[in-house]
Amino acid sequence: MKFMRGKFMLLVLLMFSLVFAGCSSNSNNETANKTESANQGSENNTGSTAKAVWFSTVDFWNPPSTWSTDPNTVQGAITEKTGLTFEFNIPAQDGETKLNLMLVSSGQDLPDLLTITNDVLGKKLIEAGKVWDLDEFLKKYDPESHLLTDFPADVKQTIVDRDGGFYAYPSHIDSEDARKVYPPSGQFYIDTVDYATNNGIVVNKNLLNEAGLTLDDIKTEKGLLAAYQKIKDLNLKVNGASVIPLLVDGKSYQEPTLGFLQDTFGAMPVDKDGNYRDRLLAPETKEALEFLYKASKSGYFEPGQMTVDNAAVKADMASGRVFTFIGNSANTSFQLNDYWTSSGPILSDKGTTPVLAKNKRAGGGWMHTFISKTTKEPEKLAKFLSFMTSKEGMLLHIYGFEGIHYNFDANGHIIKTEQGIKDASEYMTTGVSAFWPFHNTTFSYSMQQAPTAETDLQAVTANNVNSAYGKAKDTVIYNSAALELPADLFPADSEFANDELQIKTYKEAQIAKIIMSNDAAEFNKNYEDMITQLKKLGIEALDQERNNYIQEKSKQYGVVIKGVNS
Repeated sequence: MKFMRGKFMLLVLLMFSLVFAGCSSNSNNETANKTESANQGSENNTGSTAKAVWFSTVDFWNPPSTWSTDPNTVQGAITEKTGLTFEFNIPAQDGETKLNLMLVSSGQDLPDLLTITNDVLGKKLIEAGKVWDLDEFLKKYDPESHLLTDFPADVKQTIVDRDGGFYAYPSHIDSEDARKVYPPSGQFYIDTVDYATNNGIVVNKNLLNEAGLTLDDIKTEKGLLAAYQKIKDLNLKVNGASVIPLLVDGKSYQEPTLGFLQDTFGAMPVDKDGNYRDRLLAPETKEALEFLYKASKSGYFEPGQMTVDNAAVKADMASGRVFTFIGNSANTSFQLNDYWTSSGPILSDKGTTPVLAKNKRAGGGWMHTFISKTTKEPEKLAKFLSFMTSKEGMLLHIYGFEGIHYNFDANGHIIKTEQGIKDASEYMTTGVSAFWPFHNTTFSYSMQQAPTAETDLQAVTANNVNSAYGKAKDTVIYNSAALELPADLFPADSEFANDELQIKTYKEAQIAKIIMSNDAAEFNKNYEDMITQLKKLGIEALDQERNNYIQEKSKQYGVVIKGVNS
């Protein structure tokens, strides 16, 4: 059970580093690579070419299904440098289940490379002795590897704390130590690191102007609800369809939509004394729920929004008839249209302070890539790991070929060509920007020319919207490093885990019931019923266990966190 803010930030970082081309696309077809047999025997600087199997549980990651060995392609250039081609095994669903079955199957060798996102599954691989410690692996098979001397120390420490050793290479590295080597190329990237967050309110400037409103008019809870009523009264239409005053984040609304409202009304997972407390028990959460109740009761959003999939959310956003969206902006593709902006925080009528969790500790990666101890090509895999993480390798697999896909400006920063942008958007066939497990956010933010409205309007639009909440003078940013709870804090067969599951199931149903209350009296009753039942189900005992963990981590990290409001 990870603190969700970290997860959302990883999506922000991925969105920028892939130039909005990666996460949102893609069929979930299982890919089985068929390397071109005509090139199997080609020679390179590591000897004859060999094939390795790359397994991933990330079903929406779709690298090229056919590995070309033509040196004029990204894949072929990688082969030329490392002597490896790859067959991808990416199940369309249940990848983690399939990997678990491999682990328990006696006599079955694991694939050569394993890319996963589940920390608990990673620990199983390590505890089973199936994967290499990367320091040990490189010292044995590539002792000259740069990773033995220049890997960011703060990132390595995070991985060691999590896994007990340096077992997994992390994707999307972003840390202070990494920025000492690769500093941001401009303020755009500084804002992205320091202030950006996916959860927020996204506002349609066209409709704002048409309604005779300004951003200042909707910066308070009272003002925003009044604006919704005005939009409704004006009966505005776009292409003959009525304007939607508020769009929530589909069937996942309880995390990003309610989560942002909890943030902006000041709910934190610790109380005034710094003790862990589930945000559902924070008084500010009642105000967040009441906002959604009022919006639903007044017809500012349709209850059916809380049941639709992400495709429906994106379609509504693309229609131009949404006045505001509250939720995870990465779920919307809003940046495709430049009329979107953000008013930042929604200031509470009760005078509480907006808060934003930012994990200031180095991350351990979104995707974690392991090397199997049963690989038949350890030397080549070691060279592959070293090359893909080198400056030369990252320039190749993230950006393509100089002169074709990118050029350097006078300051040594990358400017993508039209071909580069096109091929990155078609990474599933071109290979340009396709190797997400080895993307390095700090490297990209340093090497790329900082976007401007003239060079990359989509990126600027996204950054302006995603940074508005964090940059607002009213928002208090706190270091949430110690609040990152491990997924296996409660063992799967424990009473705590059972209680946690019951609470999750109950709260999802009860929150919807609260929002759909018929009147204020019913709202208050449903809310009080939720608090009572949560306590009966053991939420306070769970919070005490979580508190023990975060107090230990607070001492370890030297971070003191106390509630700003309640």
